[in-house]
Amino acid sequence: MEEVGALKIQFAIPWQCQKILECFAAHGFQAYLVGGCVRDCLLGKEPKDWDICTEALPEQVQELFQKERVILTGLQHGTVTVLLGGLPVEITTYRIDGVYEDHRHPKEVFFTNNLREDLSRRDFTINALAYHPDKGVIDYFQGIEDLQRGIVRCVGNAADRYQEDGLRIMRAVRFACVLNFQFETETERAIKEYSYLLKSIARERIQVELNKILTSSWAGYGLETLARLNCFPYFMSEFCHTWHFAQEGSRHQFDIFTHTLKAVDLAPPILHLRLTMLLHDIGKPFVWKSCDGKDIYEGHSAAGAELAGKILERLRYDKKTIHQVQNLIARHEQLLEATEVCMRRAVAELGFDGVYDLIAVKRADVRAHSDALAQLPLEIFSEMESLLARIAQRGDCCSLKELAVSGRELTALGYKGRAVGDILERLLDLVLENPDLNQKTYLLRQIETGNPGAGHSGIE
Repeated sequence: MEEVGALKIQFAIPWQCQKILECFAAHGFQAYLVGGCVRDCLLGKEPKDWDICTEALPEQVQELFQKERVILTGLQHGTVTVLLGGLPVEITTYRIDGVYEDHRHPKEVFFTNNLREDLSRRDFTINALAYHPDKGVIDYFQGIEDLQRGIVRCVGNAADRYQEDGLRIMRAVRFACVLNFQFETETERAIKEYSYLLKSIARERIQVELNKILTSSWAGYGLETLARLNCFPYFMSEFCHTWHFAQEGSRHQFDIFTHTLKAVDLAPPILHLRLTMLLHDIGKPFVWKSCDGKDIYEGHSAAGAELAGKILERLRYDKKTIHQVQNLIARHEQLLEATEVCMRRAVAELGFDGVYDLIAVKRADVRAHSDALAQLPLEIFSEMESLLARIAQRGDCCSLKELAVSGRELTALGYKGRAVGDILERLLDLVLENPDLNQKTYLLRQIETGNPGAGHSGIE
């Protein structure tokens, strides 16, 4: 009997998924690929995850695949993961969710043998799709039509979906900007009405969705949507101060918020760089002063770095990411010159990766000042990158560990304590100016002709 709503659409699936579906069928159970993997296949994208739903109960799934590695992912919600041929496939029993008491998780679930009931509890129509190679795509809620029209629409009543799980608000925005889709009217209206539910969602979960928004091709659109639908107050209230904050008498064509969105889009889609651009001017509203009709933001880089640290800690980012972002924000107005000496000094301070990151940040920042600049490649930054490549290729000394003289050698010569570090720093300074001087004989002679023990490096 053909499923109601089935469309004879075929696409390739991994052999592991095919084998699992065949195993269920051989034992008399319904089973379908479901959710995001079906959506991605219909969009011509390679799915990152493969999920299957089935009428088989969790214990029956474990019995069927007892010869494979089975991970009890979320047994209380009917989910196990089967690892087959190196591919993890998440298998969930058809279910009906009970009452959601915390706006995130159902208090209890009830298993069912009805596929439609299972699909009806899902968030958006484009994710409420099921597929079987023999039956095609099962689409009870016009998900394929929404995919074709570029629409994000809740399954059933949008208010109910968000009240069940407040994280769906972030997911809605994420799907809209990752896919470059628009919202169905009620789906969007309900986001604004129920945005307050985000305050009860775990910060780690919000971070995951924000990361996907930031690294998408339409990140600026996603951020603008979060602001327009009143989401930022519940997880990043500091960012709200940038909204409509004009920058009078400056080089900027845009207010802080608009400039920020453009800068995010102009940065490479690497998380710590996009986070940097999101937060690089967040300190401006907090240090603002007006002088003769001009807006002054003295110290905004330092203030922004401090604020960024608090925000990223609150959203549970790892220490490395927080350090990278704070460092780049603190330095995003630092003067860089397209000279080898300047580049070597920057590498000595930040490392090659850090300097490349800083150049990317400064390029995005400058290009986001106006629409005209956004279209320009800004050759000076490309020149800096060429200089860095040349310095790396030659192997110029840019750190203490690359110096021809080591601290151990200075200790052997009788220098102790702080004098050793001071001498090494001054030698490095000399070599950064002229890398050809990084020769042990020359550097030792510089030490010998001076008087390091008298409180200076001894370098003439």
